[in-house]
Amino acid sequence: MRKGPKKHSPSSCDRQAPRGGEPSLRHRRMRLHRHRPDFTWTGVKTERYKDADGTWSSVLRRTLIGGKAERTAFHVRYFEVAPGGHTTLEQHRHEHVVLCMRGRGECVVGRRKHGLSPLDVLYVPPFAAHQLRNPHGEPFGFLCIVDAERDRPRPL
Repeated sequence: MRKGPKKHSPSSCDRQAPRGGEPSLRHRRMRLHRHRPDFTWTGVKTERYKDADGTWSSVLRRTLIGGKAERTAFHVRYFEVAPGGHTTLEQHRHEHVVLCMRGRGECVVGRRKHGLSPLDVLYVPPFAAHQLRNPHGEPFGFLCIVDAERDRPRPL
């Protein structure tokens, strides 16, 4: 007996046009950010990691995709942690993926510490306490891929 095509969960690529027709041209424009040797991208601003609250040190953020009229179900952000710096130790309901792009660093997930090197990929499950650190002498940069709609992190 022949089976039909395998069903899958809809992704941001499968999103339907809103009622009333096609999405506006603004949402259908391709966006290309060219990478530069210093780990900046064309058309992407450097942002503050978070409000200064004493829970993190020496971190910058660049939002590559998300929050700029894209209609994706995800956001792609680049974070860079300077030598000796760290992100907030936190947890949240949403899951995310960390892809190491530059230098070396470590991620504490729960009670375990994991070393990260370029092109290593780490999945952080929902509610897992986690923190990214840079104990090395060079910048540690990584992509963080998260749901576009997500809960706010809770510092621990």
